[in-house]
Amino acid sequence: ASLGAMDAGIRFATIEQHEFGGTVARFPRGKLVMTAPAELPLVGRVEFKDVQKEELIAFWENIRSRTGIQVNCNERLESLRRTASGVWESVTSRGFYRSRNVLLAIGRRGTPRTLGIPGEQLSKVTYSLIDPGQYIGRSLLVVGGGDSALEAACSLSEESGTDVVLSYRGASFDRAKRKNRQ
Repeated sequence: ASLGAMDAGIRFATIEQHEFGGTVARFPRGKLVMTAPAELPLVGRVEFKDVQKEELIAFWENIRSRTGIQVNCNERLESLRRTASGVWESVTSRGFYRSRNVLLAIGRRGTPRTLGIPGEQLSKVTYSLIDPGQYIGRSLLVVGGGDSALEAACSLSEESGTDVVLSYRGASFDRAKRKNRQ
């Protein structure tokens, strides 16, 4: 059965491959999120600069509740094609949509880059850090030189008895924000 946006009279559909909040929801607890002031439709001017993950998610939940915006969570876009008539056909893990327009907002953390080496599929390898406290007293390797890797390494190193090694093939952490490099 079609979940078609045009067929059902729906004006838009928002698809999120993970839980509500996307990448931010998968950040470690208490993580400081660096943002910039912005003008949001239906909301107005937002003046966040540095805000904790939980506060930002609560802010978004409030907007979702007040506006009635529907977000189809845990639904992944699998293919997208434009027909000869100019209509977009989107196939997701849950169904099929037809629409006149598509806006793709592809984050960098949705599908992590892997190294292509033996062992990276083991259960002890993870691509997100929710609770650094679960690694107390462990020896850990964090791979990468971007903001996520630096923030994960710092959070983990603050846990009691944790030994953290950061591996990066670059000569400097030039991809990371200045605040994280410091």
